[in-house]
Amino acid sequence: MCSHRCRTHVVVASLLTVASGLHAQAAPPPAAISLPITFSGEVRSRTELDAPGGALASDYFTMLRSRFGIRVDPAAGVSVVLQVQDSRVLGTEASAAASTLDVFDLHQGYLQLATPWNSADLALRAGRQEIALGNERLVGASNWTNTGRTFDGARVTLAPKGAGGADRWSATSFAAIVEENGRRFGAVATGVTPPPDHFVAGAYASVGAAQKLGADVTFLYDGGARYRTFADADRTTLDLRLRAMPLGLRLDLEGATQSGSQRFVSSTGVRSAQSVRAWLLGARLGRTMGRGTITAGLDELSGDDTPADGRYTAFSTMFGTNHPYYGLMDVIGDPASTTKDRGLRDVFGLGSYVVAPAFTPRVELHRFTLATGDERALGAEADVVAPIKLPAGTSVELGYSVFRAGRAAVPLGIGADGANRRWLYAQLRAGF
Repeated sequence: MCSHRCRTHVVVASLLTVASGLHAQAAPPPAAISLPITFSGEVRSRTELDAPGGALASDYFTMLRSRFGIRVDPAAGVSVVLQVQDSRVLGTEASAAASTLDVFDLHQGYLQLATPWNSADLALRAGRQEIALGNERLVGASNWTNTGRTFDGARVTLAPKGAGGADRWSATSFAAIVEENGRRFGAVATGVTPPPDHFVAGAYASVGAAQKLGADVTFLYDGGARYRTFADADRTTLDLRLRAMPLGLRLDLEGATQSGSQRFVSSTGVRSAQSVRAWLLGARLGRTMGRGTITAGLDELSGDDTPADGRYTAFSTMFGTNHPYYGLMDVIGDPASTTKDRGLRDVFGLGSYVVAPAFTPRVELHRFTLATGDERALGAEADVVAPIKLPAGTSVELGYSVFRAGRAAVPLGIGADGANRRWLYAQLRAGF
C-alpha cells in the first residue's frame, strides 16, 4: 500500500477580552502547531466463482475489503498509527445467518518509538500490528485473505542506519497474546481454573537483500495453543533459510524443525500427552531468461498417520501466509489441517513473463502427495494469473485454477477421485 503524505497545520488560538470601563485589551497573536500526518487507504473487491464439481453446486460471491489509516508523527522518533478495516461478503447482511467475516474492526493501532543506537536504528512498536517475518512461511500478514492477520503485542527491530539498511542486515523480536484466557478477561465460568493464555514470541535475523545472496533464521515459541483436536500445545520452531546465486541461478534452501509437547483430546474429552517432533524442507531453483523467469521446487512437510498416539510428527506452519506456497486455489490451506495431519509433498514449477511493464502474467503447476499413509496421491493443480497495473495505485488481477483430485483426496473431503475443481476470480484494488 503506498501512502500519500500531506502536512496539516493545526492552529490553536486564544482570545482574551477584559472589559474595564471603555477600554478593551487586544487578543494575543495565534500560536501555530505543525503536526505531520500521513493518510493511507485501500479498497479491494474480489469476485470468485468456486466450482467444486460433483454433487456440490457452484458458488459465486464477492468480497469487499476497505482500509483507512492515519499516521501521526508528533515528535522526532515518535509515531502513532491507527488503521480501521471493514471486511464483508456482499449480500450477507440480508440473510438470517450472520456473516463469518470480521465486518468492522481496528486492524492496526500502535505506538512506535525510534532512536539511533550506535550505528543502527532501534525501534519499539507496541499495540495491534501486522508482523511478517522473511518469506512469511511461519509468521505473515496473510494479506490475500479478506481480513488479514494482526498481532496484539510488542516488537523490537534493529537495522543499519540509512536507506537500504535492512537490505544489509536486520533483526526483529516480538511477543504477542493470541488468546486471553485469564480470570478477569477470559471467557471462563466462575470457579473454574482458566487455561493458560495462548502466547507467541519469536525472533528473526536476516543478512542480505531478499532476492540476493544471504540467509535468515526464524525462532518461534507458541505456548498454550489449542487447535483442532489438540490442546495445551507448547511448541518451538527453528527455521533456517539460505539464498545463493550459483552460475546465474537463484537457489533458495529452507529447513525447519518443530519440537515440544501437547495433548490429544479424544471425542469423549479424554486428554493424552504427546511429544511433538516435526520438520519441513523446501528448495527452489530459478533462472531468468530474457523477459521470462522459471522456477522449479519442492516443499515437504512431515506428517503423522497416527496423530492420536504419544508422538505427533505433523509440521504446522503456525501463523504463516500459506497462499503463495501450496497452490493459489487454497485447496491446501493450512497443510496439517487439510491433510488431517498426514503431511504434504508439493513438487511445483512456476513461470512468469514480462509482456509489458504493467503486465506480467504467471503460471503455476503443483503435484501434491501425502507424506504418510498407504494411499498418497492427493492431486494436481494448475494456476494462471494475469495482474494488470493501472495508474494511480490501481490494479486489476484475473486468475483461473483447476485442481484434479487423486485417490487420497477422497477420505480428506477434497474431492472425488479424478474430479476437477475449478476456481475463477477477478480482483480490483485501489490504494493511496
